[in-house]
Amino acid sequence: MVPVAAGKISGTVCTQFPEKSGDGASFYYLYAVIANMAKTRKRSSLSSKKNKTRRTMEGLVSASAVTTDDVNILLRIAELYNTIYDFEAAEWFWGQYKETTNYEEFRDKYPQGSKGAQLFERFTSKFELAGILIEYGSLDDNLYFDRYGDVQIEWEMSKSVIYGRRKEWNYPRFRENFELLATRGRKWSESHVPKIKEHQ
Repeated sequence: MVPVAAGKISGTVCTQFPEKSGDGASFYYLYAVIANMAKTRKRSSLSSKKNKTRRTMEGLVSASAVTTDDVNILLRIAELYNTIYDFEAAEWFWGQYKETTNYEEFRDKYPQGSKGAQLFERFTSKFELAGILIEYGSLDDNLYFDRYGDVQIEWEMSKSVIYGRRKEWNYPRFRENFELLATRGRKWSESHVPKIKEHQ
């Protein structure tokens, strides 16, 4: 992400990015709420959790890995990106953008500031946010991937543009947490078999 301005909402510094939404005020408010929740969860740390296990179709897993805070943050993310603008971004990504083959073609079709460029920023920003929260231990990755999948298709479709922008902008951090999320997602998918087996 390339920040353009920053403000404070309820005592939390909320960086504003060049991404639009149907209700900008609500977007930045919810973004700040998630940041506050993540900070609170990190301060509480894992030391307060009891090391319990539960049995699933995949065997014994740690029940202490997922907390109420994890669930609340996941629901906040869903709320944050549940706007008309996000539906438009998703429709564009899986439709018009899907036909883009490389960064040069994307840049020619969707120059910086165009509607297509903004929709790309918006669609990929949700993965960047999830990647940050998981990276800092503020959201359980198993819970996230169980809900949204391993994001491999989204990453493979996005990476040529992301790599191109990193090089052109000389900004290697652009969507780095999205890339880390995809790496985690691949490992998660390899270690988690489907819960329901196909009928023979």
